[in-house]
Amino acid sequence: MTAKKDFLYIQLYNKFKENIENNIWAEGIKLPSEYELMEKYKVSRDTIRKSLQRLAQEGYVYRQAGKGTFVNNLKSRYKLTSLESFSEQMLYMGLIPSSKILSLSLEIPNGKIKDYLEIIDDEKVYRVERLRLANGEPMCYEIAYVSERLCPDLDKLIYSDTSLYEIYEEHYNLKLDYGNLYLEAEGCPKEYSHHLKIKKGSPMLKMKCIVYTDNKKPLYFVESYYIGTKYVFFASMPRI
Repeated sequence: MTAKKDFLYIQLYNKFKENIENNIWAEGIKLPSEYELMEKYKVSRDTIRKSLQRLAQEGYVYRQAGKGTFVNNLKSRYKLTSLESFSEQMLYMGLIPSSKILSLSLEIPNGKIKDYLEIIDDEKVYRVERLRLANGEPMCYEIAYVSERLCPDLDKLIYSDTSLYEIYEEHYNLKLDYGNLYLEAEGCPKEYSHHLKIKKGSPMLKMKCIVYTDNKKPLYFVESYYIGTKYVFFASMPRI
């Protein structure tokens, strides 16, 4: 009996996800009530709830107490279970990624960046400050620090439509292995609010990430500020 219930729950989850991805259930709409879904699909409330719970865990929907379940903004789902670039994620969502380069310099990093990138002596890093956009709309303010030793002349390769991941892998033939990622919530700093078109102090998701190559050496460190109302970070985590 349990296996049958689990099978129904997975079937419904896939059906609901298909409805969302095909825009049958459009972004922002309220889903039918649990009772209405029970009647339509002839299943138990427990099966409906398990299906909706999985959708919520993966960022497809969100729940508001006393109001119901709503379709989330899928343009901003950020998967935490694989290493993907901003450009890859936006293209996957059917959006056109681009960047506005705000500053690009070669400098000796401070102590924190030195530690992150295991910089020795007077090695320099490229500091790349960009506004990340999707379909021309601001999504993220990003500051990346990239090892000059691993990526010489990087400044000659960066344009508004550049994916740094493509440069790393295709130009420098580097194999990216994994990233260590840290998330925290904070208010938008004044110096970023103008670029992101939001008010100072607006909710943001601040992400720090150190990405390593296949020889376990750090390639770059990035600090990203995502507009809180446009992003849902999600992960599917198995119980070990």
